[in-house]
Formats: sequence, C-alpha cells, structure tokens
Amino acid sequence: MTTDFCVPSDWYKGFFTDPVVRFWDSAIPAAATEDEVAFVIRHVGLRPGRTVADVPCGTGRHATALARAGFVVTGFDLSEAALLRARSRAHAAGLPIHFHRSDMLEFELEAPSDALICMGNSIGYFEPELTRKVLGRFASALQPGGRLILDTSICAESLLPIPAPRTFSFPEGSYERDISYDPVQSIINTRARLTIAGERHELLYRHFVMTSGELVRALRSVGFNGCALYGDIRDGAFAPGSPRLLVVAVRE
Repeated sequence: MTTDFCVPSDWYKGFFTDPVVRFWDSAIPAAATEDEVAFVIRHVGLRPGRTVADVPCGTGRHATALARAGFVVTGFDLSEAALLRARSRAHAAGLPIHFHRSDMLEFELEAPSDALICMGNSIGYFEPELTRKVLGRFASALQPGGRLILDTSICAESLLPIPAPRTFSFPEGSYERDISYDPVQSIINTRARLTIAGERHELLYRHFVMTSGELVRALRSVGFNGCALYGDIRDGAFAPGSPRLLVVAVRE
C-alpha cells in the first residue's frame, strides 16, 4: 500500500460496518476486556448499583461486563452494526442495558450519570475544537464529583515516532495497515486492508494527535479537575513511551 492518501473528516460516520465490528470483536481477547473493566471499576470509585455511561459503546464488551458487575449501564454508539451486536450480547447475558444510537457530539442522558467511560481511541476522532465540545458534553452528562475515564493510544507521547506498516492475523482473517502523518494538523491517517471470512475491505480512518498536557488542559477548560494519568491498565505511571494513556478526571 502507498502512503499517498487522504481521509475525509467524517470517516467515522460510516466506518464501523459489520465486517469492521466483527473484526474488533474477534481481534480483542476476552482477557483484555476483563483487565480494562477491572481498571474502570477500580477508578470510578463507585459501588454496584450506580450509573455508568459508555460513550461510544461499540459492541458492548465493556458495558456488558460492567452490568454483570452490578452497575446500571447506558451505552451510546453511532454504528447500527455495533449496536446490533451490543444488544445481542446483553440479551444473551440476560442484562438490562439500554443502548441508544447517537453521535458522541449529540448523545443525551435522561439524568446525569455517576461515571462515564470513553474507551479505545474515540477521543481522537475530532479536531481540537470539536474535541473540547465532546469533553464538554461528557462534563454535562456527569453528576458533580462524577468520574470520567478516557482511554487512548493516539497520544503523542505514546504514538510518536510513527509506527511502521503492520500486518497481523486474527482468528477470522488478517489486517494490514499503512500510516501517514500530517504534521501541519497533527493528524495520523491510516489506510488498512481487512480480510475477514474470505472477504477483503479497504478502510480509511484518521485521528487527531494531542499531547497528554493538551488533553488535560482541554479537560480542565470544560470543568474537570483532579486528572490522574496512567500508562497501562495496571496503574503504571504515564510517561513517554507508555503504550496508552488512561485519564481519570473528576467533574467539578
């Protein structure tokens, strides 16, 4: 694959089709979800019975595990394919999770939640101004003192220098990616070839890259404080080279 390509700004609106969500479900081991949910439960500081919003919830792997642990969970996602799998997962587990179709920029809760999680790299979908808008919506969706957990590997200290092209296999197929970086806008563009169940799919997606400091300042600007930064799901301190950034922030 070549590195001469561009990605539309609204790529995420139609990206998460059934083949893509099947890929993520197949590629992510159950143990990874268990470890991530254990991190969430440790850091939200809540007892079972309290409310947690999952935005975006994807196929419901975190939402289902949190509901199984006794939390009242509401999930939001724009992808119909992801929501179909999320509802099926919750139904199979006999869990009363409410899933709604909504963009991250527009989701609304009936009442403020005790905690909100945004896992994966979803916070990097938008340019800085819209990122602050998303974070502001997160703040509005939380009770005072409620906790937000952000998870991203598209943080400058974790991401740079740009990774080499990568190919890996998973139970149903393979995934090959090539990356280009726009230093003017701090955008990482990805072109991927997904082969799943014998079918090939060409994918384009992009993320805005922020430093950890930029993200913390954006959180503080919309009403969060007490930001704690972790570099892995076992509570390691965040530092340059950490594989991911997990932020725990408290709504004022």
